[in-house]
Amino acid sequence: MQKKRILRLCCAVLMVSLSACEYEDDFPAGVGEGNIEAIVLNEGRIGTNMGAISVLYRNGMVSPDVFRVVNNRPLGDVAQSITMINGKYFIALNNSKKIEIVNSKTFESEGTILYTQAGLPRQIVAISDTTAIVSDLLSNNVSGVDLPSQLVRIRTVPPYGTPLEYIVIRKWVEYMEVSEHKLLGITAKGVYVFDLDNITLEGSRMIEEVYNEEVTKTCKLLKDKNGKIWALMNERDKGKLTAILLKCIDPQTEKVVTTYRLPFVSKNEAKEGDVTGTISYNRTDMDATKTLIYFSVRTCKPGLPNDSQQSIYTLNTDDGTFKLHRHVPGVDMMYGCGVSPQGEVYICDCLDYSAQRGYIRHYKESGNVESYRVGIYPNQVYFPESSEVQ
Repeated sequence: MQKKRILRLCCAVLMVSLSACEYEDDFPAGVGEGNIEAIVLNEGRIGTNMGAISVLYRNGMVSPDVFRVVNNRPLGDVAQSITMINGKYFIALNNSKKIEIVNSKTFESEGTILYTQAGLPRQIVAISDTTAIVSDLLSNNVSGVDLPSQLVRIRTVPPYGTPLEYIVIRKWVEYMEVSEHKLLGITAKGVYVFDLDNITLEGSRMIEEVYNEEVTKTCKLLKDKNGKIWALMNERDKGKLTAILLKCIDPQTEKVVTTYRLPFVSKNEAKEGDVTGTISYNRTDMDATKTLIYFSVRTCKPGLPNDSQQSIYTLNTDDGTFKLHRHVPGVDMMYGCGVSPQGEVYICDCLDYSAQRGYIRHYKESGNVESYRVGIYPNQVYFPESSEVQ
């Protein structure tokens, strides 16, 4: 029995080692300088410590795991999100229970914030010049919508250290936004609202007209040019999905002020190109003007499996008009997406979540598509240019 345990352990170590070595042939001699097109955060397979930062350069070069090259150690386990704060990348490592602070030019580690109690860091948003809030799931062994959860306050300027505060809340917050001196966070039963100087359970309010569900839990809250907050929801009629709803919240009044509806056409009545439903998980992003919301849908395409394909639509928040941006056939699992300052869509294709290195599909305005092989389970694209545009 002991020999069997040792054999299983050796096999597990070998599998992780082989997974890590898969990158070696792709490593450049060093890190490219300047002309960065995009930064990609790769989740990595859980339990393998293969979370990674990939860098796409404008000359076509890719550094698939730049943090490991520069720092001679892995980034961590399950890289959940990347946020630029004070010119540094703050990266939430869910399974490592830490936040890594990375120099945005050299990719050197400048500090690590380690949790001192239970928690699984998810998303990060700055609330002042010196502090940020991390959304957090206290336990991943509990099912249902009333998951034990917390918000964690961290310091965003040196010296970095342990979290400043753990704030227990009733509902699991995923994505957050700051507007009008308030923090808004979406949950399965509504949107939490906190005043920035009173982020406590007692000081919280809930906007119940906007909520997420299993399909929309990976949708970001988006802030438009007027400081309004937008959220994507799915409309249901007797349990059946019937439309996508984009709802606009006024942070001042804490009310939904506008709702735009994109209805689905039933499959037996749909013509080619008609919107017939949603993909497994909706994805959203906003353009540099903070006017166009990009989101994923499923459209009719006879001859393909299930007679459908994935497509990207836009909503113009100024006039409420929906428009097809482009079809993206052939992407089995859109694990994330981003819109560049030039208005071009980048999709994280994790190859059906099959534990292999994924691709970034760059859909150019010309109609061409460029593909870049990155890390395992790419889940977020960040454009350094976007901080300059703002």
